[in-house]
Amino acid sequence: MWLDDQILKIKRRETPFYERVYRLAKQVERLEPPAPKAVYRPLLRGWVAANLAKDVAMRSLVWGPMFRARCESCGPNLLLHCGVPYLWGDLRIRIGERCMLNGHSSFVASKIFDAPTLTLGDRTNIGYGAVISVAKSVTIGSRVRIADGVFISDNPGHPLDAERRGRGDPVDPEQVKPVVIEDDAWLGSRVTVLPGVTIGRGAVIGTGSVVTKSVAPYTVVAGNPARVIRVLPQATGG
Repeated sequence: MWLDDQILKIKRRETPFYERVYRLAKQVERLEPPAPKAVYRPLLRGWVAANLAKDVAMRSLVWGPMFRARCESCGPNLLLHCGVPYLWGDLRIRIGERCMLNGHSSFVASKIFDAPTLTLGDRTNIGYGAVISVAKSVTIGSRVRIADGVFISDNPGHPLDAERRGRGDPVDPEQVKPVVIEDDAWLGSRVTVLPGVTIGRGAVIGTGSVVTKSVAPYTVVAGNPARVIRVLPQATGG
């Protein structure tokens, strides 16, 4: 308590003494000691190598085994970055081979249907802060790129009726509509994919887009709601 009071008095600079202490603390905070390259470059390399070794050990011995044990099926060569994704609910997870998942992503299941299922194909990548909400089925194909902050859901999350929301009721089953993202699609940062959407093979979704309806294969869409920007050459055999 005494220490907290002293810190508050310093921050307020209540007296000339506390003013001097405040200024001294700021000078110390901004202190820049000499940084000879001959000393600090080897230190930096060692620090980077030590952190890399720690991450490799954690991926191989802790994160990977824990996550694979949680999955219903998981192909070989799973790569987890920055830990284990957040998992909530009775979600069935099926993952192909050589997938790469960021540990700051989230996979959550609702309580509407039994055995909600998330399926990822081979070599699919999921970035930092991505959230996938599954009430029944979200299916993501192979070689799909899902960037940071993407939100994918097969359900609206809450009922429209305020009283039902207040009670914590789930959405109506008919509001749940499976989501499918086909092979080779690419979802840019902060994309939102709403229930019932199918994103076709090779499609590209621009950063920040809200996808409210299905997207044809090899099509670029962007905006809120997402609209067609162009058709890629693969769609016409180019």
